[in-house]
Amino acid sequence: MENYLTRALIPVLVSFIIAVIIGPSVIGVLKKLKAGQTEREEGLESHQKKTGTPTMGGIIFLIPFFIIGILYGASHKEVIPILILTFGFGLIGFIDDYIKVVKKHNLGLRAWQKIVGQLVIVVVFALYVENFTDLSLAMKVPFTDIILDFGFWNIPILFFIALGTANGTNFTDGVDGLCASVTAVVAAFFAVAGMVTGATGAEVMSSAMLGALLGYLVYNVYPGKVMMGDTGSLAIGGFVTGVAYVMHMPVFIVIVGFIYAIEVVSVIMQVSYFKITHGKRIFRMAPIHHHYEKGGWSETKVVNVFTTVTILMCLIAYAGL
Repeated sequence: MENYLTRALIPVLVSFIIAVIIGPSVIGVLKKLKAGQTEREEGLESHQKKTGTPTMGGIIFLIPFFIIGILYGASHKEVIPILILTFGFGLIGFIDDYIKVVKKHNLGLRAWQKIVGQLVIVVVFALYVENFTDLSLAMKVPFTDIILDFGFWNIPILFFIALGTANGTNFTDGVDGLCASVTAVVAAFFAVAGMVTGATGAEVMSSAMLGALLGYLVYNVYPGKVMMGDTGSLAIGGFVTGVAYVMHMPVFIVIVGFIYAIEVVSVIMQVSYFKITHGKRIFRMAPIHHHYEKGGWSETKVVNVFTTVTILMCLIAYAGL
């Protein structure tokens, strides 16, 4: 009972409480910086009212996550690698947000700058895992006892998975409460998986992310008082990738991160079809959550349905452990 309290319940509660306490202060600072969201004119009409809502709110859940990481990092080998990817990707998102919403340069970081930055973070993560821990970049295959190790190719595969996951979480952040709700379920899954597999550091950090996101949702559920921005969505992509890798479970991201995947795929399909057909569309609007909004779903319904799908996919993934 003591180990369970230390590794799971305490990180959830502490990170939740910290996020709830610091939320108003962070929102206040963002308002002073005039770090407001700008909605596209061609976007959904119902989203125009979000213009001016403080963004970069991912800081609210990253601060308690970092505090838990510092407290547990020295005694759990999985913690530091998770922090490297989470805060490395979060820093890239923060710089992008700062340029766009504070400096008022609409383009933010260029695509190649983001990719180079993410590549550097991934290499640092890989080098740390391989040289300073007894972990590896090998991958379990769900529902089997097969472990895949591609040697040198582990790093390019890691980069591809990290980039794809970060893009997925970034696209999922388009409706109040959506990315945080979906990721809270994913974090809960990894916390349970860490408990089952004995990866205590992953259990701790997943529990911390769960609590921090629940605290953030106090301010982000519809109608949201703050948005996480790239600061939060890219950090979440780093977290999901990092926690999955330290448990040798990156293949599981396809299952538990099903929503992330369909968000990315919907954009790829829409853009490709638009170019091929010179203007025709598959979806009413992409990413796919906007397709359902255009069809009459409220933001709350989108969040509830997508979160429910994630719960079901996490149950399937649990069976694959």
